[in-house]
Amino acid sequence: MGYNTVTITHWDIDGLASAAILYFKLKPTRQILASVTSVHKYLLELISSNRPPSEIWIADLNPQTNNIDALLAALEEARRKKVRIYWIDHHEWDSRVYRVLAEFENTLSYIVDPNYTAADLVASKLGLKEDSFVGELIKLSYDDDFFENKYELTKVWRRVLRWYGWEVRYKALESLKNRDIAPPWMIELYKREVSIVYENLIREAIARMDIIDREGFRIIVFPDADPRIHPGEIIEVAEKNGLRAHVYIVRYPRGTSLRSDYIDVSSIARELGGGGHLRAAGIPGRVDIEAILSKLLEKFSQARAFSGSVQGNVFA
Repeated sequence: MGYNTVTITHWDIDGLASAAILYFKLKPTRQILASVTSVHKYLLELISSNRPPSEIWIADLNPQTNNIDALLAALEEARRKKVRIYWIDHHEWDSRVYRVLAEFENTLSYIVDPNYTAADLVASKLGLKEDSFVGELIKLSYDDDFFENKYELTKVWRRVLRWYGWEVRYKALESLKNRDIAPPWMIELYKREVSIVYENLIREAIARMDIIDREGFRIIVFPDADPRIHPGEIIEVAEKNGLRAHVYIVRYPRGTSLRSDYIDVSSIARELGGGGHLRAAGIPGRVDIEAILSKLLEKFSQARAFSGSVQGNVFA
């Protein structure tokens, strides 16, 4: 019934690294790059086709709570057509997702561990950790996803992937599949079109920021940020200039990024239809800022009640 294997992965460094590692081992018939808001659509489309794949591997994408019904429909169709799904991720998953997945243990296998990158988990699953090029991909995935920023190449990859659309992202995947971790075309694009403008957009985002002080907590909001700039890089520059907060909110035209070293922002994102990591999470769509602030203050109050204070001095 099937025609081999299809992979669906995110389009950032970790997602592309995962896709390349999957390619080295599985040689999939088709590889799809996706966002968290579209993964369920691709999944259902593949399984509902006249010739569904026998296996689908998903990496670096977390199921969204507002798409649970679509996920359930896809899994039911996969079970009927005997399509096997493997899902490997490192984001925090909502408990409601796990309850849905429990009914499909013979159709879906999953690995979720926030302590690692998806690329690292994929390589471990496929037994490719000894491959030196895979090791380089894993190093870049940690440098980007954990925002360690040890390597200049990470910044180049991150900015080019955000700056351009799907055509460049698929071209980047082909370079990685050819074991080229620093393709000349990407370096040239970065130098010629991205680097200077990118820095200017960061400064513009910071110039438009709002500082909100409520109940002893400081929140900095960056409204209307250009979607091509990474939220972590905006915050990094802001902090270098002495602008510190308990939580940072970066507002994009089609989503919101939450970042904090003090509270679990992934739980707030999940409640508002998104998800992510404990310290960095996202919400798709245009969510009302007051709804976000209300959830944040509720979380702050819980943290204060539990520990007597929110750990750390943001103004130190």
